[in-house]
Amino acid sequence: MAYPTFYAGQRLTASLMASTLPLTVIKAADESITSSTTIQDDNHLTLAVAANATYLLEGTLFYDGAFNAGHLKATFSLPAGATIFWAINAPATGGTAAYASDANTTGNLVAGTYGTGGAKTTASILGTVTTAGTAGNLLLRWAQNASNATATTIYAKSWLRLLRTA
Repeated sequence: MAYPTFYAGQRLTASLMASTLPLTVIKAADESITSSTTIQDDNHLTLAVAANATYLLEGTLFYDGAFNAGHLKATFSLPAGATIFWAINAPATGGTAAYASDANTTGNLVAGTYGTGGAKTTASILGTVTTAGTAGNLLLRWAQNASNATATTIYAKSWLRLLRTA
């Protein structure tokens, strides 16, 4: 379905208005990865995207892992021909108070971990997604950046949102 164009005097229907709403997914359960750097699909953070569309991407990951070990690396899976430019704003690796803001079009971005059992660490995601002629899913994929016996966990209530702009 093409992104709607509104005209003066046009009758606004529920389906027309619904087609302009943001797409949002909220993670339903905690998910952990232990001793693995192999990227895997997140069990919850998936959104359907239309063909030939442009979206603004935003989200927040609530996560933790062993202090200055394991860390979190993330990427997205997209439909064939789609492109993404995104950033993850989160603590840097290295165990200091540094903050990383990395942007990428392909590959993984990394966020540091600052321990478990206390306040969760947050990673903010911002970006743009442009699809080509194939509809499909935008899917968060992630793992530990360095294998560690203490789990890296992304917690329930983490979320992603897409706002279609074209």
